[in-house]
Amino acid sequence: MYAALAVAQQLPDREKRAREVRNILNLSTQRRRELFNHHPGTSPGTPWQQLLATGYLPPSPQEKLEQVLDWFFFKRNRTPRWLAQEKEKEGDLRAHKQLVRANDEFWRMLNGHGQVPRFKVDQFHTDLLELGLHLGLQVLSSEELADCFEELCICGKFHDADALKKQRFRVLKDLETALQEGLRYRLRRPSWERFAVCGADGFIARGYRPRDGSKYVEISRWGKGFECIVEAEGTVTGFREENTEAGYPEVLRHIPSAFFVPSNELLFKMFFPNG
Repeated sequence: MYAALAVAQQLPDREKRAREVRNILNLSTQRRRELFNHHPGTSPGTPWQQLLATGYLPPSPQEKLEQVLDWFFFKRNRTPRWLAQEKEKEGDLRAHKQLVRANDEFWRMLNGHGQVPRFKVDQFHTDLLELGLHLGLQVLSSEELADCFEELCICGKFHDADALKKQRFRVLKDLETALQEGLRYRLRRPSWERFAVCGADGFIARGYRPRDGSKYVEISRWGKGFECIVEAEGTVTGFREENTEAGYPEVLRHIPSAFFVPSNELLFKMFFPNG
């Protein structure tokens, strides 16, 4: 899908390009669901978190746009956008200039006002590395890495093993530096919004605050994946199609006891005490 999207983005005809990109992005929601069903123990999101994770639920249109801007900002500046926003609040002029430039270039791209300067990094190679480091690319030998890129990359060039090894090192350094710089800012978030809560019978609860202003607690189960969503006032929605072993509506009574609380409303307040 990544290769298909990269090809679609380079189509010369604007209307055809927009149509093909839209079709691929729409397919991504379906493929995302299929992958979670096939690998129920997989945790959604990237461990590097240059993009803000949104859990098992497909992101809203606004969140998708925000995530694309996150990606664009990281490509341009090799630091997460959320980290630059935190630094800007403290009066950091460099972070402010980075945000202004990225927002301006992103707006021009979305509205068809010409090309923007190319990234300093190789987009195709860094994309594949950032997507695949935690899936095994980090431990491949340089020759194995080159073989992998010969199979997956669409740049059309020969992939030199030594050059890719150096690129992987630089990407790892960028990501690890971003993690270290962001650590003290992440610690400012309330602990109940930073961590997942493990309950009985393999149930896991985690709070999410998407950038569209909503809040929810996602309930998943070890080895099974997504179960349901708990919203404000304890409303439970979004049951997975197969429901759970306990069955619907039995799961409504099962979840609070798994987390040792008397109600779903109090479970929500574990993560968002102010509602």
